[in-house]
Amino acid sequence: MAFAPLAIAAGTSLLQFAQKKSASEIEQRESETTAKQIELGAVQREADRTDRLARALASQTASAGARGISAFEGSPLSVLQADIETAETAQERDTFQTELKAMTQRVRGDVRKSASDQAGFLGLVGDFGKIAASA
Repeated sequence: MAFAPLAIAAGTSLLQFAQKKSASEIEQRESETTAKQIELGAVQREADRTDRLARALASQTASAGARGISAFEGSPLSVLQADIETAETAQERDTFQTELKAMTQRVRGDVRKSASDQAGFLGLVGDFGKIAASA
């Protein structure tokens, strides 16, 4: 009859461990989802920047044409090139920052998962130690 409380304690401990393990996997998935949202935001920002650049270039070309100036020579060309270079620099900066944020989010999830797994395992070992001592 003394076996029943020990079995219940062991079963409870195993269930708690399984719950902690499941929670750690959920945390990791949440971090991965957040990282993917960060990356998706970068794609949207890139599309917005490209759209703004295309509109600016079209506007500058039309303005130069209306004044009888060829858009692809001299000062108008310099303005177009400067706008393109500015957009490229902004894209490179955004890409780097996005990769860094996404990587940080993924690592954060991995660390939280690992810490939760270790805490669950230590709790399991501690519970089994107590069970063994009381047996």
